[in-house]
Parts: sequence; structure tokens; C-alpha cells
Amino acid sequence: MKGRRLRVVVCGTTFGQFYLAALAGLPEEFEIAGVLARGGERSVECARRYGVPLYTDPDTLPGDIDLACVVVRSGVMGGAGTELALKLLGRGVHVLQEQPVHHDDLAACLREARRRGVKYRLGDLYVRLPAVRRFTAAARRLLDRRSALYLDAACSVQVAFPLVHILGDALGTLRPWKLEALPATGPFGLLTGTVGGIPATLRVQNEVDPADPDNHVHLLHRVTLGTAAGSLTLTDPHGPVLWSPRLHIPDAVKERFDFDGPGTGHLAEPTTAVLGPAEPPRYRDALGADWPGAIGADLLGLRAAVLGEPGAERPEQYHLTLARMWQDVTARLGYPALRPGQHHEPLPVTELWPTGAAGAPTLDGVVRAAAEAAEPQARHVARGQTEEFVRRLDEAVLAAMLLSFQDRGLLLPAGTGHTVEELLTGVAPAHHVLVGRWLTVLTEREWLTRDGKRYTGVRTADAVSTARAWDRAAGLWKDGLGGAEFVDYLRLNAERLPALLTGEQQATLLLFPEGRTELADAVYRDTVTARYLNTAVATAVRRLAAAGGSEPLRVLEVGAGTGATTEAVAMALAGEPEARVDYLFTDVSRFFLDPARQRFARLPWLRYGTYDIDRAPDEQGLAPGSFDVVIAAGVLNNARDTDATVRALTELLLPGGWLLITEPTREHLEILSSQAFMMTAAQDARLASGTTFLSREQWLDALAGAGIPEVRTLPAENHPMAPLGQRLFAARTATEHAAAEHASANGSAAPK
Repeated sequence: MKGRRLRVVVCGTTFGQFYLAALAGLPEEFEIAGVLARGGERSVECARRYGVPLYTDPDTLPGDIDLACVVVRSGVMGGAGTELALKLLGRGVHVLQEQPVHHDDLAACLREARRRGVKYRLGDLYVRLPAVRRFTAAARRLLDRRSALYLDAACSVQVAFPLVHILGDALGTLRPWKLEALPATGPFGLLTGTVGGIPATLRVQNEVDPADPDNHVHLLHRVTLGTAAGSLTLTDPHGPVLWSPRLHIPDAVKERFDFDGPGTGHLAEPTTAVLGPAEPPRYRDALGADWPGAIGADLLGLRAAVLGEPGAERPEQYHLTLARMWQDVTARLGYPALRPGQHHEPLPVTELWPTGAAGAPTLDGVVRAAAEAAEPQARHVARGQTEEFVRRLDEAVLAAMLLSFQDRGLLLPAGTGHTVEELLTGVAPAHHVLVGRWLTVLTEREWLTRDGKRYTGVRTADAVSTARAWDRAAGLWKDGLGGAEFVDYLRLNAERLPALLTGEQQATLLLFPEGRTELADAVYRDTVTARYLNTAVATAVRRLAAAGGSEPLRVLEVGAGTGATTEAVAMALAGEPEARVDYLFTDVSRFFLDPARQRFARLPWLRYGTYDIDRAPDEQGLAPGSFDVVIAAGVLNNARDTDATVRALTELLLPGGWLLITEPTREHLEILSSQAFMMTAAQDARLASGTTFLSREQWLDALAGAGIPEVRTLPAENHPMAPLGQRLFAARTATEHAAAEHASANGSAAPK
């Protein structure tokens, strides 16, 4: 059974639609085998949408069903969900049942599952949401360092079970708990006592509209955990998560109004800090992406248990405790008050505060959407795999570099060594700086030693061992990181290093053999980093275009090359038929323009032109403030002066405009032996540091130098993709409002 897809039936099509979306997003792990429902119009449409059979009787389900998602109200909520779960368990089907479930029913289902040798779990998407996971992780770290003084929590009765689950995860335990009811205040019932031994207050909106019981909640979950150091708050299960240090005015301030004196260091902390993204998702994104993603995590946990994989969660006893406490909470609150005839009365945030335009894209919101869209491209990637690949690839490249010298009788372990001048004999002058970089890297990696001006080899490189090194790197790469073409291309460059050094071989002809672009297409489209970053950029543009008004979003792509990023943007925009875009595709060479015109002939919003990143924009017919978005995908590393180029691109943006840059952020040895032969000599921070690529910190400095106030990067430093050393820098220029505030704070008039 290990490794195969599980065939799943979803029972119920109201909330079951979120389960169907989750399953559809995990096609390698699950196969939607059908929908079990009453046969109404909604269930017919659900089955049609996912192209699966609709069953109206559990007895008619096929015998090869592995897993059932029972998304029907349980017995304690007046539905038949528990009865259905027991029936399916009795047939030997694994079951994931949506909470809440009565303690006794939960125990009965667990007993039946054990009797039949199958797995039974409760589903609870809320504890899997990113903001909730940030809150619970931060709460555990906080409690490791400080004792809890109080707990204040609030929710609506419909989501009281998830609140109990959130508290249990955050505190590490719910026992002992003791709660007593106080008189209700307004729509909220009030419980006080202790949870996990911590003084606690619970407020619960204990009322429902009988005709629409899932709606009209005043809030989902809000939790504050207080300590002597400060309070940690989950404002909503979708975020943000806030840390508010406890106010303490030191003696230096009270006595001398001295904010830099002894004991004032803590005053440098913000009054409230946001843990993670400051911008919560739109409800459209929360319901359409976050909820199915959280349900998918539940499903993967159950799948791991079904397949007997190590580390699978075993929460049975914990869920029994959750059910006990939930029943205690709801029993003490009493039956919810019935509030029929409730109406939805939305109020846009613009009516409260004009600068917070409802739905207007923010930097955190756009980057968050980009990360979520790109993540499926990297779901299969493990950090150990990427680290090992980089190590093996570096070994192969270093061996090839050393071999290119030793084949000429240079840099052998024996002998007096060689000077730079001797090593540059026969090397084309255009590549002298590059060879200097090779010598630095080979010495840093202890493949060479340096004594004064002379370099000597530490080891011997030969064709056989170098070939084996390339084979090892290629095997790791082809195991889910990309197609064979990428490493084959790098290997071919390594084999041609002697001719590349002399200039007899042109590097461009290795990437574009006979002027064809198929190999470059594979290099820039099909690697896992290219797919991740292009998806992220495309999602950001789609989000910005979807939020636009009547005017089209004006986009400039520089160094568009083979159109890999452009193609990803076009595919993303196809899902936003209302979005309007005016997109200028540019490259320094016309070589790429005609193929792009043919490839994207179907796109009327795409224009074409040449643009040289080393020349001033106004010399090329582009005026300041003429674009909303500038995209530079893997091109700025070839700029002569990155700082000047970034400033020029920033000037092309309107206030509040967006700059999306993808770049290497570490020394890629494989590029030093391939594409570096085509790159422009740097005149910026790379010249001073002797590197080929700017680090993440140097990129942030360059963007700050261009006057950009905030930058976000993807993937995160702890992401499995991080060792591959490619990043998206998403930046936004200051808005007119922010510029005016800055000018005012500095005592000058706002620019006009």
C-alpha cells in the first residue's frame, strides 16, 4: 500500500466542498472516488465539477474506497454524521470526521476503528491554519521562558470546539480545567476559572440563526496569553499574531526623562510587533486557499497513519480530552439563544479609514499569496536533498575547474606552484577576472593552497573522478528537482572549459545551439527554482491586476529573454478574465523578440521593445513614473552597476509601484563555469567583495539605497528550497501618502 494514492469519498457537500478542494490539490496522494450526498442540486453540481460519481446510499459505494471524509453534522449536532462514520468504519474504510463529535460517540468510533483495523480521526482545519500554527508555536516558546499569568479567549459557539483545540495546542495541556458560568453580557456568554491551571476567561457568542446556523458570527477565535513579559494575541485564526511587551517605565525616564540611560534598552522594542505577515488574507483567499490547505494537512496526517509511515500523529486520547472540555464549555453556557432573521450587513473598510482601501493589495498580502501559490511546486522537495545536491554539484564544478588547469600541466600537487600571470597564459582577456574568481573559490574550498603569489593544487583531478562527480549531482537533480537538460547543460560547459577560457568556444552557443532556444527554455522554465519563482511572480502580478480599477496595470519586464516568466504571468492572468494589463516585454537583444511575438501572438495586451539595463531609461524612450510593476527575472546579476540599475528601474515606477526581482543570492559555482562567460564585468559591491552575485543582504542594501522602504523575500531562509540560493525580492515604492508623511516628519513640504 505504501506510496499509492488513496481513493476517497466525500460525504456531504456543504462544508464538504472544502474537502473536495483540498483533495483536488493533492492529486499525487489522493484520488476523489465519489461524492456521497442526498442527491440535491448542490451535490449533483459538486460531482459534476470534479468529474466523479454521485452516490446517495452508502451501501452503493464501491468496495475499493480507502478513506471517507464524513462532513455531515454529528449526532450531538442533530445530524447523522456519527452513524455514517460507524457504518463506514464497519466496512473497513478509514474515516476522517469533521468535528465536533460527542465524547461518547468519539470513543465508539475509535473502538470500531480498532476492531476493524482502520484509522479514525477528527478533522479540525483551524489548528492547521498558518496564523494559528504561528500562535501556538510562539505560545510554546513563550511558556518555556515565562509563566502564564492569564488567558483571555473569545469565539462563537459554532467554533467552540476549535477554540478548545487551539488552547490545548498553545498551552500543551488542557488539564486541569475548571470553569463556571457568569451572567451573560449582550450576545456573549461568560465563563471564568482555569484552563491548564492558568486563570482564564472565556467569552462565547452563544446565539444562532436557526435558518442559517453557520453564519452571523461576531468573531471566529481571539486568544490572548499574558505573562510578566507581555501578551501574545491571536486576533483571528487567519491572523495577524501580535506580541505586546508589557509596559515598564524605567527610573531613568521617570526621574530624568532620559530614554538612553541605564535600564532603557527594552524601550527600543515596538509597543506591538506582528509575528509573521501583517496583512491577513482576504476572505476569498482564506476560504479558497487557506481552508483547503489546512484540510489537506489533516488528510496527509491521516494518510501517513494509514500507510504506516513513521512520525504519523496519534491524537486519539487528546481528541477525547478536547471533546470532554468542549462538552463542559457548551453545557455550562446552556443552549444557544435563537436569533432568527439575521441579515448580512457588510461595511467596506474605506468607510472607516480612507487609506486602508478594502481589498487593496499590500506588500505582505501579495507576497503571502505568491508564497502559497508557489508552494505546491516545492512540496516534494526536502532540505536534505537540496543541501546534498548543492554539495555534489559544487564538487563536480570544482573538479572541472581544477582539471582545466591540470590538463595543461598547471596547479598539480607537486611542484613550486604557479602565479596568476602563468595561469592566465592563453586565457582570453575578457575572462581574466573570472579566472581570478576561480582561484579564490578553489583556495577557499581547499582545492588549492596559496603561498605568496603562487598557487598549488592540493589534489589531483582526473576525467574519471570528475565524471563520477557529475553523475552523482545529476542523479540527485533528476530526483524531483528538474529535468536532465539543466545538469547536462552545466556538464557540457564544464567539459568545454579549456575552449571557453581561450575564447575558441562561445558560451552563448552552448545555451543557444545553432541559435535555437529549446535548451534555454528548459533551463529557465523546468527547474524547481524556476517553477517556484515564476509562479510566485505570476501570482503577484495576477493579484495586482485583479485589484486594479478601470485603468490597465502597466507592467515592464526587463531581460525577458526566452519568456519563461512572461508565460507564467500569462497563464496566471488567464484565471482573471476581468483583469486588464498593458505588458511591455523587453530584452537587450532583438534575438528574443521575434520568438516571443510568435509564442504570445494570442495575447493582445503584450507589447515588445528593447531595453538595456545598463543605460538610462530616458535614453530609451521610457519616462519616469510610467509603470505600476517592473519585473526583472534573473537579469540584474548581469548589470554593470546593480545599484544604478535598481535606482533607474525604481524611478520608472509610480508611487506605490511594485518591483519584482528574482536573483541568485549565493555564489553559484556552476554559473562560474558556464553563464559567467557571458556576463558583464561588475562595477558595484561585487567588485569590492570579489563575488559574482550579490548576497541577500547586499540586495536589500541596494533596494534600500533606491529609496524602497520595505522588501520581502521568498523562499524563507528555513525553506527546503533555500539551499538552492535563488530568491524573489518583492518591493514596493513609497506611496504619495507615505512620502508626504515622511516629508512632514522631516519638516519639509510634501512633493507635488
